[in-house]
Amino acid sequence: MRPVVFIGDVHLDRGHDAEIEAFVGFLERLASTSSRVILMGDLFNVWIGRRDLEGAHHVPVIEALARLRGAGVVVRYLEGNRDYRIAQCYAGTAVDDSTPGGIVEEFGGHRVYAVHGDLANTADRQYRAWRRFSRSRLAWTLFHLVPRARRRRFADSLEARLRGTNLDFKREFPETMIRGYARSLLERGHDAVVLGHFHLERELAIEKPAGRVFVLPLWTETRRHLELRESGEIVFVDST
Repeated sequence: MRPVVFIGDVHLDRGHDAEIEAFVGFLERLASTSSRVILMGDLFNVWIGRRDLEGAHHVPVIEALARLRGAGVVVRYLEGNRDYRIAQCYAGTAVDDSTPGGIVEEFGGHRVYAVHGDLANTADRQYRAWRRFSRSRLAWTLFHLVPRARRRRFADSLEARLRGTNLDFKREFPETMIRGYARSLLERGHDAVVLGHFHLERELAIEKPAGRVFVLPLWTETRRHLELRESGEIVFVDST
């Protein structure tokens, strides 16, 4: 059986035509080489679940995801810190499902828990409060009360601000924090944990409870992804 593929942050943006073309080509190849694709969040610099807020850089990727599903591949989306209400607009078209939480994939004798990873820092109460509010029904209602033209300007402004605030996790990889976060997930009976968000390729072994942690790299820099194979092997591989 074809493997389950996990793809880390991509952060596609306006003017990234070469990266968009490369990523669309990768998705097209997955149609014949994968059974399930798990997008680990932050596919775009900002992705808001409304068709009227799609930019020109969103369209070819969204269409490629729909074609991938049409080829029989299951596509699941884990919302990152730059994604808002994806399921409301795109579940059943570009993706099979989407969640701001985590998902479990069972394949090859492994039970794998996948989650974006932006909540790994349990001490960051300010971010956690913002995350809850920005995805709440109240925030969404207020957003829809804004005139359509202003919503578009707000989305563009948010995208511009986030473009200049990408965290460079290469400065200091928070291994201790990630180990603690992953340990709490392994204790729920999972064999492995897969994270995005940190932009660096890492594989960590946890002793108690026994398990492994896979941190996915930034796809646009590395062209690398993770595969869970029928044999039970979990490996990082080149996407080209």
